[in-house]
Amino acid sequence: MQYIMLLWPHANARYQAAAQKLAEAELRLMLDRAAPGAVIAPGELDMPCLSVEFDAAPPAAAIEAIRRHSLLYGLFERRDGLLAPVAGRLPARVGGDLPAILKYKGKTNEMFLQLLVNAALYSGDYWDRADEPLKLLDPMCGKATAVFVAANLGWDAVGADVDKGDLKEAENYFKRYLEYHRFKHTLARESRTLPGGRSAAAVRFEYAADARSFKASARTVSLVNLDAAQAERAFGKNAFHIIACDLPYGVRHDAQPARGADRRGNWLETLLQRALPAWKAALKPGGTVAMSFNAQNFPPQRLRALLADAGFEVVETGQGFSHWVEQAITRDIAIGRKPR
Repeated sequence: MQYIMLLWPHANARYQAAAQKLAEAELRLMLDRAAPGAVIAPGELDMPCLSVEFDAAPPAAAIEAIRRHSLLYGLFERRDGLLAPVAGRLPARVGGDLPAILKYKGKTNEMFLQLLVNAALYSGDYWDRADEPLKLLDPMCGKATAVFVAANLGWDAVGADVDKGDLKEAENYFKRYLEYHRFKHTLARESRTLPGGRSAAAVRFEYAADARSFKASARTVSLVNLDAAQAERAFGKNAFHIIACDLPYGVRHDAQPARGADRRGNWLETLLQRALPAWKAALKPGGTVAMSFNAQNFPPQRLRALLADAGFEVVETGQGFSHWVEQAITRDIAIGRKPR
């Protein structure tokens, strides 16, 4: 049985140029778990698309995976030379525009961040539980775009960052969004206790579409002012199913390091040497960390070696996710799985 997956006509020209390659790499990773043996190839229509062939009727998990794909526009079955509609994108749990509205310098495209989250999900042991309220951490969340992607999946999401200004802007934006769309919600100020008598300020949203669903199935978004290497101390062991992080690219919008951090040499590598063991401890067994990064500043083999040194099982992705963004940025993805 042959299916045609039409790809989203993305407005970002740089991202669109790599869309076909990225879409195929993402789909292969997803279907390796949901439907091993599926044959994926570039489509033959005069529009961006992929062809997917199954030996028999595809399992429900395969259709579900395709509906989660970051660049799906529509899925069709080819019958007698015609295309019969099968499925569209999974509906956003909060709002399809939630990760897109807030604009800022250096923002990573929200569809790419959805790809990053999917890569983490389908590299770990919880991909078949994606309809459950999984828990995601972005330990360098900036203004929380990846957190909002996770919220749209119906998950509980935590964003941590050392930049109080970015967190405050994300907080104000999410509050206004919930108010404008009339979500039932609460906002609580909290403090995460750290060793040495220190603490990390946090804000926690609990929300649902209406009062009835709030009582039954409210979801949470938390934003925490925290050094990325303090994840285990702030959240405890085995707290998250997924960690997804868009690392600083080190070009124009370099991240602000934590107070006292050493910027000499490759400060990001130094930070990851401290942070990756903490991220591993904060993950549940079988959970995954997925990081996007600038391969021009951080050699992929070095980042994957750091994952292995921290005790992760490195997930091989080949060159499928490597793509040019601009003159000084070639973006790639590295994935590690916490052993059972």
